[in-house]
Amino acid sequence: TARIENYHRIARTLGVRTVWFMTPEAPAPRGDDQRDAVLADIRSAVNPPLGLRGRLYPDDDVPPNLGLLERAVSSVAAHYQADRYDDVARLSPALVRSAHAHVALLEGDEKNEAIRLRSDALQLTARYLIQIREHDLSLIALRDALADALAVGDQGLAAACIGEQGWALMRQGRFDDVERLCADTADALEPSKLSKAGKDTVAAWGYILMRAGAAAVRNNRPDAAREYQALAQTAGELVGDEIATAGHMRFGRATALMNGMQNELIADRPDRALEMVEEIRPRQGQTTANTQQRYALDQAAAHLRLRNVDRTTEIMLGLKSRAPSWFRQQQAARDIAEDLLEQAKRMPSSEQREVAEFLGGT
Repeated sequence: TARIENYHRIARTLGVRTVWFMTPEAPAPRGDDQRDAVLADIRSAVNPPLGLRGRLYPDDDVPPNLGLLERAVSSVAAHYQADRYDDVARLSPALVRSAHAHVALLEGDEKNEAIRLRSDALQLTARYLIQIREHDLSLIALRDALADALAVGDQGLAAACIGEQGWALMRQGRFDDVERLCADTADALEPSKLSKAGKDTVAAWGYILMRAGAAAVRNNRPDAAREYQALAQTAGELVGDEIATAGHMRFGRATALMNGMQNELIADRPDRALEMVEEIRPRQGQTTANTQQRYALDQAAAHLRLRNVDRTTEIMLGLKSRAPSWFRQQQAARDIAEDLLEQAKRMPSSEQREVAEFLGGT
């Protein structure tokens, strides 16, 4: 019943992997939180019923229009990056169904383009599902997204799908699985000569290595984590300024450094994590909004570990104001708010109570 981070602290003390504590047992019952009704449409699109003749999709008599489908994918991506999750929830089921219809109706090169767009639509939908902690459903979407990316030979999009799969699996505490998946993928993606490889290829390789390092550090494998992170930062240096990659991702020097900063925090070195802030600051604006928000949350956690309650409160209030939809979905934010109140339990400030109440605390 403990937090993963507390299992990790115990694992460091005992010298075992964090996953050693994860033994199977029947989960505690939980009340119906009405999520089934809210998620019914997106479940139907991502995981339709399977009959004797395959998956059953509703009939769609709208003529295919690849240009319109591509604009719709870009629109949903923009909503996701802007943390407009209600818009993503409303639009993504229709987008995925339309992509299925295009694949069924088109032939040749147009069919391949429809498959690529379907992969992109499923991957975007999966990212939203991870944010709202529907991890199993997101993995279903990512499985199909990856199959589509591989079917049309889009290695960059396939790497993005695998990276997102690693994120979902990590949220489930499956650190061994994530490291194995990402190490295998990085080995397949590694350019034979880094100095001559294209930036897109290096970015995909570096992005996957970040995921492997994040899993290793959480699983109390610090040596492996440092090795993965060193390679990811090498990739970041070669890419330089952040570049857009397949799957609406960005990777470069700043993203790699932010991941390293988070690894230092997970390894219980908050002072070292905050030292890296000065190196990151000039470049942080190049990263995606989601990456910047997660980076701010990591800074809040580091300051709290060092008992700098005022700075932690300031960062948390800033996130509440700047990215309320994203902030409300973060379990890490709730953990920080809980610890913040614990440190100030005799006299929590009105700002600290405001943050806790916004995140669903008492």
